[in-house]
Amino acid sequence: MGAQNDKGPKTSQDTLAPYFDDSAAAVRRAFARVEEGYILPTADLFKAQFSAHPIPFVFFSIFVSFSFFPILAYFVVSFATLSVALAVALCIAFIFSAGVCIFLGGILLSILGITLLLSGFLTCFVMFSYLAARLISNLRHSGRNGFRAWYQEVTTILYPFSFHLAPADEDPYISQDTKGLNGEEAKDGHGIDTEPEPYEQ
Repeated sequence: MGAQNDKGPKTSQDTLAPYFDDSAAAVRRAFARVEEGYILPTADLFKAQFSAHPIPFVFFSIFVSFSFFPILAYFVVSFATLSVALAVALCIAFIFSAGVCIFLGGILLSILGITLLLSGFLTCFVMFSYLAARLISNLRHSGRNGFRAWYQEVTTILYPFSFHLAPADEDPYISQDTKGLNGEEAKDGHGIDTEPEPYEQ
């Protein structure tokens, strides 16, 4: 019991110490595998080549040492240049495509505006021509009464766009008098006799 009290309670460092030891052991094992698998065989190869061909090996080593950084700089600069060129090309292509779309959109809106005006003009022309033809036809067949029929027809056609009375909202008394004067049966079932009755003595 006294020995346990001398150690005291475990701290966070005591808890994490085994994990650090395991991590350090794993790193040492990995480095040992790399050393045994790659570094030592490469060093043995260099020693063998230096022993067999000392002058070419020294020349090759010096050449590689001086050429490493220029070669690395070449690849880095080439990659950066290609990346910048690709980004600039994409930006230019996007700007050009947006400009073409805006230009074509302006042309399309202009065509649609012209088409709208032309459609409205042709519609008005056709309607005026039709109404004029109907007026001439009604006046030819019914005389002055044809104007009233033509007006009713125009009111029926233009009712959604007009504030005039619809045919259904026509004054019944005016219609009754009009039909009675024309010799037709009135709406109340009584006709208006236009001929005088004979005088009885």
